[in-house]
Amino acid sequence: MPDIAIVGAGISGLHLALRLQQAGVTTTLYAERSAEEVAAGRPLSLPVRFGRTRQRERELGVSHWDGAENDTQGVNLVGPAGSGIGFYGALDAPASGVDLRFYLPRLTADYLERGGRVEVLRPEAAEIDRVSRDHDLVVVASGRTAATGLFPRDPDRSPYSTPQRVLTAGLFHGIAPTDPGWIHFQVTEAGEIFSTRILTADGPAHGMVVEALPGGPLEQLASYDHAADPAGFEKTLLGLVADHAPELRERITDGEFAIRRPGDVIQGGLTPTVRQSWTTLPSGRVALALGDAWVVNDPLTGQGANLGSACAFELAQLIVAGGPFDADFAARAAEALWRIAEPVVAWSNLNIGPPPEHLGQIFAAATADPRVADGFVTNFNHPAAMWQAIESPEATRSWLEKVTTAG
Repeated sequence: MPDIAIVGAGISGLHLALRLQQAGVTTTLYAERSAEEVAAGRPLSLPVRFGRTRQRERELGVSHWDGAENDTQGVNLVGPAGSGIGFYGALDAPASGVDLRFYLPRLTADYLERGGRVEVLRPEAAEIDRVSRDHDLVVVASGRTAATGLFPRDPDRSPYSTPQRVLTAGLFHGIAPTDPGWIHFQVTEAGEIFSTRILTADGPAHGMVVEALPGGPLEQLASYDHAADPAGFEKTLLGLVADHAPELRERITDGEFAIRRPGDVIQGGLTPTVRQSWTTLPSGRVALALGDAWVVNDPLTGQGANLGSACAFELAQLIVAGGPFDADFAARAAEALWRIAEPVVAWSNLNIGPPPEHLGQIFAAATADPRVADGFVTNFNHPAAMWQAIESPEATRSWLEKVTTAG
């Protein structure tokens, strides 16, 4: 059996490590921080894991948060004021939101309890090359390596050179839950606002993500010093939610609304990027990019963690099939993983660009027909099918006809 180094202990790295561990493959997980440091740190992101990712967790034996109380059953999408767009769509399998500061340490513990090995490593090029000499293959799943130049940007697959949204995300108290639990997806002329239940180590909270169009009224949140003036930040956020997401504002209790704990806010912007998927290190070993080291999508479509998990399982299967782990293997892996990633990248990039008319047609049809609403929302769990439905006006017409005539 080969010996694999995995650099990065996020969802991609951990799912790969756990899957290879199940197959009897020797692995070492190199993490930038200890599990204790992750648990005590600032929020990393607020991912929603859709049904297929949760099924992979069951296969890994790490489905610690299964249960109706943690389920998200659908998406409630509301269009801009005056658009008449609004619908609830049910997922075909429940999703779930768990704070990564709770999730990642628990999966790291699972990996260690099953005989895995974790070492702390700075994800720098020289350090990655150093540890590669003790392994047959290195898989780099840490987004921190973007600055190292190991995996240069792929210009043919990266149409954007700057962030298309300015992000503010946080965990809050004081937002009433819904029954069934859903993701609130507010589309506005100034950007998008999301909210959903997130389970933390201290119990449930609500995550809110504001995706501001640069130069618009929502952008001010990303530069507001929430640590110095949390009350002012919360007041500003409430005012913007009232103006742009009034249905969500109705679920917020003024006297209870607050940042869950100091520092539970993320601010900044992501440039959607696909990097070259592999390289040969000075040691002569091949290094493959996975997760955020390879693909960074804007979180608008909620696919980051789900794509990372899907690619981890595919790569595990390729590794178990055997080496040698050379350039030919890397090229085959790159082709297989891109088949999974390409529809996600295309879907995400379409959504952050100018609103396509045919996507608006789906929203209008979903408002009028629950079958379309359910079909559209279900495709969050099936990104390849989503892309097939929205990649062109012709594809959308065909998909709508299929959904409305089925059964």
